[in-house]
Amino acid sequence: MNPLLSIQTPIPFDQIRAEQVEPALDELLREARGAIDAIAAQTGPRTYESTLAALDAATEKVEYAMGLVRHLEGVTTYPELRAAHNAVEPKVSEFYSRIPLHEGLWQCLKSYAQTSGTSLAGVRKRNLEKTLDYFRRHGADLDAAGKARLAAIDVELAELTTKFSQHVLDATNAYDEVWAGKEQLSGLPESAVEAAAASAKAKGKEGWRFTLQAPSYIALMTYLDNPAARERFYRAYMTRASSGELDNSSIVPRVLELRKEKARLLGFADFADLVLVDRMAKTGARAMEFLEDLRGRSIPFFERENTQLHAFRGDLEGGGAPGLQAWDIGYYAEKERKAKYDFDEEELRPYFPVEQVVAGMFETVTRLYGVVMREAPGVPVWDKDVKYYEILEGSQVLGGFYADWFPRENKRGGAWMDAFLTGSPAVPDRVHIGAINGNLTPPVEGKPALLTHREVETIFHEFGHLLHHCLSRVEARGLSGTNVAWDFVELP
Repeated sequence: MNPLLSIQTPIPFDQIRAEQVEPALDELLREARGAIDAIAAQTGPRTYESTLAALDAATEKVEYAMGLVRHLEGVTTYPELRAAHNAVEPKVSEFYSRIPLHEGLWQCLKSYAQTSGTSLAGVRKRNLEKTLDYFRRHGADLDAAGKARLAAIDVELAELTTKFSQHVLDATNAYDEVWAGKEQLSGLPESAVEAAAASAKAKGKEGWRFTLQAPSYIALMTYLDNPAARERFYRAYMTRASSGELDNSSIVPRVLELRKEKARLLGFADFADLVLVDRMAKTGARAMEFLEDLRGRSIPFFERENTQLHAFRGDLEGGGAPGLQAWDIGYYAEKERKAKYDFDEEELRPYFPVEQVVAGMFETVTRLYGVVMREAPGVPVWDKDVKYYEILEGSQVLGGFYADWFPRENKRGGAWMDAFLTGSPAVPDRVHIGAINGNLTPPVEGKPALLTHREVETIFHEFGHLLHHCLSRVEARGLSGTNVAWDFVELP
């Protein structure tokens, strides 16, 4: 049985294989297209259940399966999985692009809106309004040629943006340095030295290995005394995926070109106006006004602090100290904090072992919202370090989530939240399931992972997204949890 063909809980992450991806998505896409055609072809009085609810159900299995594939490709990729993901991504993109271009479905929705839909209220009314607006903004009123071109643009954009991200991951992993001499480590805190030794050991090498992964790179930029080494890593980091086989230079202008064409095709002046129409700023011009206003208010402080930092370097190194380069800023800013305020972020690490931070975060959430987080061992995961938790309100399980805190070479950078399943008040046994992913300072040689304060902030931030997903009680899946405008989603 292909585990991607049906929605299962717990999610069988231990059973999903690369060779199952394309057959499963091909089958699910066929089913979904048939379900959408059936909605459009229905006769007799249309109801909410036979239109909007049916449309929601028609795409659920595709969304679930593709969500799992995208997630695994992001957190535990390998060549066969990447190839499978890249094979189905265009098909899935085209499927979603063609939903609002389906003439029969569009006529069905408009007919329902003008008849039975007029009596809707609350969430159902909102769902209808948002669906109609989505269809219009995604080409439902275009002619046949316009619809065909729009679908082609969306497929190409999906392929290009996926390739862009994969190039960045591969370029990040392609650069490392292994240092043999202890004198090269001057300035680095013990936590960074231990992590570098463990990284070298994991690769079967002697010495200290440094990479462009966030915990390693940030430590170098903040503490390493050797400016030449800081410069090497800075340039390597800032020029990732800009040359050779992983070069993204040609992808960027093509993405911009396609986005502009898409916006014009849909009646917008530019892509900014298209994506901001349902967000707070509303237009690209308004967003630029905000940024220019922010810039005007910030520049005097930026210039003053830059001058102060340069003067601080002069006090340390004498009047002939060179000007600050980009790879110097973090290093001297950290020294200035230490000198002026006796503040050293490294001294906070012992107060923030990851287990204590997570326990404290859970306790904070319990006090605020009355829900309890409980680890549930035995649930299949994609890596040995991943843990699974349930969220309970009394005896009721509201949802569950996976916690994947630490970097791996087969995992993309950054921190983010994923939603795998969206529950509904109408389906009692269907709970919300998601994941919180990070690239935090990892544990070393049996010692606990000791976090920076910024990493603690990151955990709380991403857990806010997870709570937004898992505590939602909205009937319509497309409006539930984090399915809101991309700027508003940051507020919870």
